[in-house]
Amino acid sequence: MRTIANMMMIDAATSATTSSAFVNNSCDVLGLQVTGTFTSATVYVQGIVNTDSNTWVNLAVLDLNSFGLTENGITAKGVYEAGIEGVLQVRINVSAVSGGNVSVYCKFGDSSAS
Repeated sequence: MRTIANMMMIDAATSATTSSAFVNNSCDVLGLQVTGTFTSATVYVQGIVNTDSNTWVNLAVLDLNSFGLTENGITAKGVYEAGIEGVLQVRINVSAVSGGNVSVYCKFGDSSAS
């Protein structure tokens, strides 16, 4: 896999927040790590295909620890992966956080390249 971009999308958020959008030109996979001191948090990976509509959709995410698929947001620290092929923009939405802070580091990649 060729890494296209590495970036901290959410840095120590203590309340609901949304990251800036990553413009996806050639990535098909997103790896992300959720860290922090929170006791409770809900984090969504969101994508948009039609930028004219401005309607963001929550994407399903694979928990790489349990290999479980989550469609209702990430609620635990860990490493996750999302398929983003065909998604024009990607962002991270923290809808809730309590008992500390949450950070989300992202790696955008092209799995067809070496």
